[in-house]
Amino acid sequence: MSQSTVHTLPSRGTCPEVIAARNMFGEISSVSEQVERDLKVPAELIQKMNEAGLFNVTVPKVYGGLERSPNDFLSLIEEVSYADSAAGWCTMIYATTALTAASLTPEWGKKIYGDFSPAAITGGATAPTGKAKRVDGGIEVTGRWAWGSGSHHCDWICGGTLFEEDGDILRFENGEPMVHVVYFEKDQVTLLDNWDPSGLRGTGSVDFEVKNAFVPEGRWVLLGAGERHIHEPLFRVPFFGIFASAVASVPVGIARRALDEFTEIARKKIPAWKKSTLNESSIVQLDMGRAEALIESGRRHLHHVMSEIWEKAQKSEKFTTEDRRQMRLAASQATANCVAAVDLLYNAGGGTSIQGTCGLQRHFRDIHAATQHRLVSNQPLQLAGALRLNETAPGMAHL
Repeated sequence: MSQSTVHTLPSRGTCPEVIAARNMFGEISSVSEQVERDLKVPAELIQKMNEAGLFNVTVPKVYGGLERSPNDFLSLIEEVSYADSAAGWCTMIYATTALTAASLTPEWGKKIYGDFSPAAITGGATAPTGKAKRVDGGIEVTGRWAWGSGSHHCDWICGGTLFEEDGDILRFENGEPMVHVVYFEKDQVTLLDNWDPSGLRGTGSVDFEVKNAFVPEGRWVLLGAGERHIHEPLFRVPFFGIFASAVASVPVGIARRALDEFTEIARKKIPAWKKSTLNESSIVQLDMGRAEALIESGRRHLHHVMSEIWEKAQKSEKFTTEDRRQMRLAASQATANCVAAVDLLYNAGGGTSIQGTCGLQRHFRDIHAATQHRLVSNQPLQLAGALRLNETAPGMAHL
């Protein structure tokens, strides 16, 4: 797509980092073929994005971060994803991981996220596939995690871990396991070469592992339920809800890009056995209208719900189960809407869509890959439905 193309659905974000990402469109999008081939975003681009402050938006101000509002950083993820889905996905990972800084002890928060220029980059995976045992001065962890998106560029890599004690694992009163997110120095982690997917290829979401890695006392947080040491509004927002919203912002960016690229195709392509260009077809016009409505409604609702949550966070109001439920509904539905929109555009493009030189085939692959993230899958929709029908449901701790 040409850089001069008018975005049909421009991002409404106006914070400096969103504007910086928008201005970097040409630079970010120019590496898309390399990203697909190398299975990771080039280190040079990551460095430039970091220098522009794109990975510092959720780092606490006390550690030299920018601490932007939720909708600002959702718009940032969307804008980067519009330029390149893999770069956007990595931005999402780095931003959401940094949210845990508020739950680190001040000692470790400063050591990991302290006033560095550019900011320290953190990523990892929260799935609890690590096991920890107590040793003098801390814990010893062994584990292997999938989906280590963007880990090649991280200074610290996190892994969800279960703490063993007296022959069992630590649990909440309701019996659900306590998942601790443990921070590893990058030199403690081995990145495995096992990433070759159909979509989101450039995210570098390899497996990673540690073996008998020593972690000093306190270099971890309790996922979704730990004590916060920083109480600013951004860090009061329910973690799983804001995480899911961030994940959903990647498909929003992908779908916006697909809409613009299809517009260019439709204005130029004359289908076989036809005399007029694709954009003259009433069927295609209907598909375009449906696609745009799906993207806009999904995005607007996502940001509307987050605005309501942000207002409560700024007033230090307590979040209800209904607040959390609405966040998860909005994130899953925004994703579903954008997937449906890209499917409409991909099918409307006909044989052109399947060509390797056509961006629609990548957008189709990437957005379907994004649906496999558990936070925007059908699982949260099922949980939200269960909680409307019943007072409690399994999995509420991760709502």
